[in-house]
Amino acid sequence: MKKNTDSDEKITPETLEAKLREVGDAINNASQPAREAAWRVGVMVAALLVILAYFLGRRRGRRSRAFIEVQPG
Repeated sequence: MKKNTDSDEKITPETLEAKLREVGDAINNASQPAREAAWRVGVMVAALLVILAYFLGRRRGRRSRAFIEVQPG
């Protein structure tokens, strides 16, 4: 950014708003790929947690299941 050394040039709300929009657009464009990658990683981690919970639940269910033997007669 350059310094405003001209005392004749005033900062108006329109110029300030235009500059802030420009900076905001640059930030949004730069962060979009990072957001997409974070979304993909989050979905994969959630899927892995669901699969892990399923298998750990099955194992625990097998260990605590009672075994009853029925004999004839």
